[in-house]
Amino acid sequence: MEEKPQFRVELETPTEGTAIVVLEGEVDIYSAPQFKEALLSGIDSGATAIVVDLGKVTFIDSTALGVLVSGAKRVRPRNGRLDIVCTDENITRIFEITGLDRIFGIYPTREAALKVAAD
Repeated sequence: MEEKPQFRVELETPTEGTAIVVLEGEVDIYSAPQFKEALLSGIDSGATAIVVDLGKVTFIDSTALGVLVSGAKRVRPRNGRLDIVCTDENITRIFEITGLDRIFGIYPTREAALKVAAD
C-alpha cells in the first residue's frame, strides 16, 4: 500500500503585510482545520497580501476550497487579496470548474504571486 504524503502547514511572513501559507500533502476535511488556523493567523496579524502555496499539495477537497473562500472574504474588506500558487493541472482545473479561478489569482510560482500582491 502506498503511503500518503504527510500533511504539513507552515505560515511565513516575509514582509510586513504579507503572509504565505505553505501546504503539503492532502488538504481535506481532516487537515482543513489546521489550514484554516494558519490562514486566519496570517490575516489576523494584519497581512493584506495572502499567498497560499499549493505547490506540494497532492489533493484538495471542498472543505479546503471553503477555507480559501472564507479567507478571501475576511481579507477583502481591508483591501487585501488572497492569491494561490499552483502548478498541478488537476487542482487548477478544480478552481476552473468551480469558478473560483475568478476569485483568486492563480500563479505558477510564489515569486509571481508575491509580485502581483506587492503591486
